[in-house]
Amino acid sequence: MLTDKWTTLRYHPVQNELWNCKTRFAAVVAGRGSGKTELARRRIVRFLSYKPKHYTHNPIYFYALPTRDQAKRVAWEHIKALVPKEWIRKDGISETELSIATIFDTKLYVVGMDKPQRIEGEQWDGCVIDESSDQKPKTFDISVLPALSHREAWCWRIGVPKRFGPGAQEFKKFYDSAQTDPDVTAFTWQSESILTAEQLRFAKQNLDERDYAEQYGASWESISGMIFHSMSDKNIKGNIKYNPDEPIIVGSDFNVDPMRWVICHKYGNSLHVFDELDLRNSNTQAALNELNHRYENHTAGWHFFGDASSRARKTAAAFSDYAQILNDSRFENRDIHYPDSNPSIIDRFAATNALLKNALGEVRCYISENCQHLIDDLVNRSYKPGTRSADDHGDRGHSSDALGYIIHTLWPPVVQEVLQVSKVHIGNR
Repeated sequence: MLTDKWTTLRYHPVQNELWNCKTRFAAVVAGRGSGKTELARRRIVRFLSYKPKHYTHNPIYFYALPTRDQAKRVAWEHIKALVPKEWIRKDGISETELSIATIFDTKLYVVGMDKPQRIEGEQWDGCVIDESSDQKPKTFDISVLPALSHREAWCWRIGVPKRFGPGAQEFKKFYDSAQTDPDVTAFTWQSESILTAEQLRFAKQNLDERDYAEQYGASWESISGMIFHSMSDKNIKGNIKYNPDEPIIVGSDFNVDPMRWVICHKYGNSLHVFDELDLRNSNTQAALNELNHRYENHTAGWHFFGDASSRARKTAAAFSDYAQILNDSRFENRDIHYPDSNPSIIDRFAATNALLKNALGEVRCYISENCQHLIDDLVNRSYKPGTRSADDHGDRGHSSDALGYIIHTLWPPVVQEVLQVSKVHIGNR
């Protein structure tokens, strides 16, 4: 078993209220690394040691995450580590069904709600629904609530207040119901009340203000409005120039009309966009020809970024876009960075916003005032009202996508307690 890393929990007044809560349902909205999951694990393990004398049944509990793979990876080993060995019945641990049977005639299951029937057909005594923003909509009302009704079982629904999770709006509705429903009590606290400034520094550097407010500030952020909300006049500069001594970074969008590419340098931890291509009724070969025409004598190296569709015959070319760039000998010392599969659009938007301005207020993406197509895209691209879909009409979206392919690879978004670091290295700075 794993050794539980939270041997002690620092006192927190809201967590203390939650632990002692007598209300049947608790809606727990808290930031990453704030202790909500650890508290929930301990809550459900605590119940395993107790069977009321008047019970004519053996109590059963479950701890749920959105999928079984996630439940096994994230919760199973940690929960096993929390249950004292002397509580566990001989042969009481089943790795197949992810269950623990105790000497107290109680039993705990760790389940994934990707198949809600895993908890249907039973009447449970209590449960925790973790990562509630990512749970399938209607699962709680249709599958969970009926399974808690006969025994008036308790339930904690916990998670980060996400904008884009499949169950995010339903989770918010449940949280808000605490204002009028006496059976529901809401609890919330920020990561900053638990974690140190140093522990949060990396997240602030790599998330934009709204993503940080959501993931660590436990704030319900609106999904409507402009996509690149971090964009401002501070990102636009008049003195960004081509530097022959630095590698050229190219972000490619392979739409045929228009075909939009952005051309940049990387200086330390920042990106400087000094040029763009905008070609009508074009193809990849024509874009390469134009790029070579502008920077024919460049010898400091090239880095090409794009989306996974560049590996397929998307444009009207004899070879894939990827192959054309790979085989073009005019671009010396070239590296190609095209993924096998695309990241989620939302992750790409998040990474771009974080480079435009992060939660510390740092600007790390600068754009030449001459790149009007890119600037227009970043200033005006928006979501369809009430959705997570980009409202892309006309020529909208191609330039900012080209930029986003670069940024997501070099500076991937960081929203988990285990922070990611890009492995792509460009230049000597």
